[in-house]
Amino acid sequence: MTRTCLFHISANHYEPFPAQHHTRRIWHELAKGFDEYHIVARGKRNRYVHSVDGSIHLHLLPAFGERMWPFFFLSWFLPWFVFRYRPTHMLAQCPVLGGLAAACCAKLFRIPLFVELHGAHYFAPSRPGWKGVLEHGLYRHLSRMTFLAATRIRSLSEDMSDYILQVYGPETYKKVVVIPNRVDLEIFHHVKRSYEAGPTVRIITVGNFYKNKNHGALIEDLCASNIPFRLTIVGAGPLRDEYLAISELLHVRDQIEMVSLDHKSLASLLPKQDIYVHYSLSEGVSRAILEAMAAGLPVVATRVGFIKGVLCDRANALVIDKPYTVGLVNSIRVLATSENLRKRLGVAARETIETYFEWNHVFDQYRSAIKAMRLEAE
Repeated sequence: MTRTCLFHISANHYEPFPAQHHTRRIWHELAKGFDEYHIVARGKRNRYVHSVDGSIHLHLLPAFGERMWPFFFLSWFLPWFVFRYRPTHMLAQCPVLGGLAAACCAKLFRIPLFVELHGAHYFAPSRPGWKGVLEHGLYRHLSRMTFLAATRIRSLSEDMSDYILQVYGPETYKKVVVIPNRVDLEIFHHVKRSYEAGPTVRIITVGNFYKNKNHGALIEDLCASNIPFRLTIVGAGPLRDEYLAISELLHVRDQIEMVSLDHKSLASLLPKQDIYVHYSLSEGVSRAILEAMAAGLPVVATRVGFIKGVLCDRANALVIDKPYTVGLVNSIRVLATSENLRKRLGVAARETIETYFEWNHVFDQYRSAIKAMRLEAE
């Protein structure tokens, strides 16, 4: 019987086994059907660590700080790992960070390569200013080299596939397979049952505290609406103090809560809220939105990223266009006064997740697409 071995290259950082985290479940899903599964990723220590859990090998490269760019250079040790462990399939989570090294290995060792795309920065600047333009230029041009070597390219939605065709051309588009993000309904099994709301609207949003998540503007625009609200922001990041300052300045500090939660705690909290708002300026296909939909929450989201086909305005969400302030205020007002609308959107959102984004269904597609590469190569 032919030995099968999947190599997964990721710029995310992890603790070695036996550490437990949500991604470990994903690794166990991807490992199914392979004799060995190796993850090459960033560690949180300044040394190489190799730990093993059954058939899963976790190779953590030295961190050298919090930023990702050291991984770009360290990933060029990948040929040594490939020579040592002889993978039969490769998966790159980013076309550039680790993806370029994987592309070279794919060509050098004739191994089929599956490449993922997350985020909108491949198609347009995802943040204002020269840094956004430079980031977009680098990702857009360097990813082309990886796509040339790739066997398959994962798109998260038909909307994203259309952008790939426009930006990278028909030869790259031929390699595209649509595999959406997934929601673990074993964790997100708490579903909102009552859509009654009190005089104060309970609003929740999820996203790390960075400029593109636009949490500061969300606080300001909710204040401008004159609607009684309480906002929970789930996440963490460098802008926490800035959000606190905005809240103090607008005299709404007691209406704002900022918390960092694991998935189980978030799954329990979501159905207790009235509305989920995603006010981001740039996204791929937000998993946070999908998880709020799984909880049966009515969603208000900016029309950014590749949500067309996921969010359908007035069918399973309210999608707002620029100027976002007007759209947000109007959406919150209509939802705050209509229990029927909250319920209709929330129920439709949950049905969307169960039909198209359920964990096991998506992983079947995911594994099948990766394994099929070998058959195509033969």
